[in-house]
Formats: sequence, structure tokens, C-alpha cells
Amino acid sequence: MADIDYARATVLLFDPVHVNQRTTRYALFEIGFRQIECVASLADFKTALADSAPTLIVAESSATDTDIFNLVRSVRRGDVGGNPFVVMLLTTWSRDTSHIRKAIECGADDVIVRPFSTMFAEERVKTLIKGRKDFIVTSDYIGPDRRKDTERSTDAPPIAVPNFLKATVENDEQALNNGQQWVKEAREAVTGERVRRVAMRIVISVELEASKKSEGKVPVALDVKDLQRAARELRAHVIRAKRREAAEVAEALIDQISTLGDGRNAEAGSLKLVKELAMGAYAAFANGDTIERSKDEIGRTVSNLRKRLQARAEAAKRKAELAASEAAADTADGAGQDEAPDIKRAAM
Repeated sequence: MADIDYARATVLLFDPVHVNQRTTRYALFEIGFRQIECVASLADFKTALADSAPTLIVAESSATDTDIFNLVRSVRRGDVGGNPFVVMLLTTWSRDTSHIRKAIECGADDVIVRPFSTMFAEERVKTLIKGRKDFIVTSDYIGPDRRKDTERSTDAPPIAVPNFLKATVENDEQALNNGQQWVKEAREAVTGERVRRVAMRIVISVELEASKKSEGKVPVALDVKDLQRAARELRAHVIRAKRREAAEVAEALIDQISTLGDGRNAEAGSLKLVKELAMGAYAAFANGDTIERSKDEIGRTVSNLRKRLQARAEAAKRKAELAASEAAADTADGAGQDEAPDIKRAAM
């Protein structure tokens, strides 16, 4: 086992509360980190991310959760900083399960709930060094693969990504010397899977819309804005990858989606063309590869979404029927109370 020297690593620490920042810095120092840059504002945090190349990022998420979560996503997408795969650890005072779930789902490597001991923090850091998870890419997530084996129903392959924290503290010269190539290869793998996932998202949306009039299916409103966002992201990825032909197809896809208007009563021919252009953009990007290999997964996803929508519609129907029944009962009770004095007088 390689010796660990935390002093080799550089840490970027963000916390807007000075007392908390000082406490975290002390814990990091006790663990063995020595190169610790501290920032207290989001603006300074963004600047430091863009201008430096830390091996570990520690950020408090309680007070600025939405901004921090979006920033983590931007890093993972490669929009901010030079390394989308930098190890990121979020801290929080919140024990709200919704907050913690969002912290995990934004793509951070780990979340630590305060207060925590130095020993506990070091154990979590060691896990990120020795047992960091491979990444998974979906249409709306890039980050550690937290699926259990029984949950691996998709064909999205786990992607091994660079771990510069491990390479740095263990002084792995070969990994550090090949760092740029390492990042480039991982970027290409992530981009390829991301483009496939975004194309699949468009195909799935169109197939749901196309089947809304099928017997026994729940009508699904076509979210044209989501299609536009997905198509623009698809275009951005292929342009960044310098795939000119794919970019041209993606541009045609955006134009075609614009003809759908608000999505109501979209013509079958228009929907089919949107689907074909999304598949074509991916094929042009992937040098002829197609998302046909994802056909089973697309089918499962569409089926699951239909079931979920059906269950939601049935639950809404039961709720409406219950409310109507209760309203009718209240009306009957009120009528009975109004009639009671007349009945009493008649009896007299």
C-alpha cells in the first residue's frame, strides 16, 4: 500500500460562515493537508474553480444549496474548471432528507453532515482515495455510480475517471505525468455517453407523445421546452467535440422542434422526424453507431413512465372521487340539519 502524504494535495475550501470555515480548515489541517485555499463568497469560489486546479474541493451547501448544487453540476459537465472529475466533498448542517438527496444527486462524491469529528472526516477522505466510485452518465446526471447491483437495469456503462487526489497523495508519478491525457480520455467517454443519453431522452419523450392516443394509455403532454433544452445541449456537445456533420443535424433537430408549437396536437410526421433527427445526430457524432443498442432500455423506460403516469392519474381520480363524496355528505348533513326544526314543529 502506497504511503499517503496529504501535504502534497491542494484543497479549495468554501464556506460563507467564518467560524465553520475555520473549524473545517482545522480538521483538514489535522488530517495532514497543508495547502488549503479558503473562500467565503460564491463569486470567489467560482473564480478559484476557474483559475486553479485543486485536488480536493470541500464546500458547505446549507446556506447556498441551489447555487452550490448547480455549480457542482457545471463542474461535472466541464463548463467550469479544467477537471470535471475533481474530487468534491460537500458539508451541510441540514439533516433534511430532501437537501441531502439533492446534494448527492448533483454529482458530488460525498456529503458529510455537521458536526463531524476529524477522525470521521479522514475516514471519508480515505474512502475517496482508496475506493472512489466510477462515474455514471444519464441525461440529467454526471457523477459517482451509486446504484446497487440489483438496480442496474440500464445499459449505461460505469466510467473510470481520473482521481488526482489519490495520485497526488500517493505520489503516483506515472498517473500525474499522464494527467492531461487521462482527463481527455475520460472527457470523451463521458461526452459520448452524455450525447447518447440526451438523444435517448428526446426519443423517449416523442414515443410517449406518439402513444398517448393508444388504447388504455394515459395522455402525456409533450414538453416542448424540455425537448428544446435537450436539443440545444446535444448541439453544444457535438460542437465542442468538433463534429460538424452532427452539429448540422442537431441544428435541423432544433428547427424541427420549433415547428411543434406548444406541443398540442403535434402531427405524427413531425414527431417521427424529431425522433429520426435525434438518432441521426447521435449516429453522426458516434461515427455510425446508433442508439438501437438502447432499444430495450428505451422500451423499458417508456413502459415504466406509462405505468407511473397511469398510477398518478388513478390516484388523482380516487382523490377527486373522495373529495366529491365528502362534499356530497356535507351537503346531505347540512340539509338534514335544516329540516330538523320543521320536523320537530310538525311533531308538536
